[in-house]
Amino acid sequence: VLDLAVLGVVSEQARSAAEVITVVKRLGGGRFQPTSDVIAGRMGKLVEAGLLAPVPDDDGDEVRWQPTASGRAHVQRLLMMPSAPPLDALAAVCACLKICFLEVLDPEARDAVLDDLMAAHRRALRQAVAALSACPCRCISVQRYLAREVERWESELSWLEALAGDLAPAGAWRRE
Repeated sequence: VLDLAVLGVVSEQARSAAEVITVVKRLGGGRFQPTSDVIAGRMGKLVEAGLLAPVPDDDGDEVRWQPTASGRAHVQRLLMMPSAPPLDALAAVCACLKICFLEVLDPEARDAVLDDLMAAHRRALRQAVAALSACPCRCISVQRYLAREVERWESELSWLEALAGDLAPAGAWRRE
């Protein structure tokens, strides 16, 4: 998750360590709040692995970081990994990061990631529908809570479909 977050942030543009830390902390919202030391430590490991490299700065004041060719390939592999339904916190953060960094990918790969994310959301929706229909408890609060979960997954899926449409060139994206 940290590799995807750090490499995704610097794939958009070269950034200082402080900028990377700030953006990574914002991306995860309440679900993913690594400390500054953890993010900086992971950046160090990415440098050691040859996935992150310093960029000369015109002013020479601050080191800026960008992915190496290996780092770009690594972030693309991470983005293309199959998605689990975003039911738990880790899967939800991974889905969040994949959505945030879609524009790092070429259009064909971006479509594949969106299709995968939508398939994962459809699985979560099917699970929510099954939970609602199979729940033996008929308490109004239980039924409403389970129905709300169905509505939430329907809304998430609709939002992803709209995003796919916004990113597609002239309506090229297909709805499945």
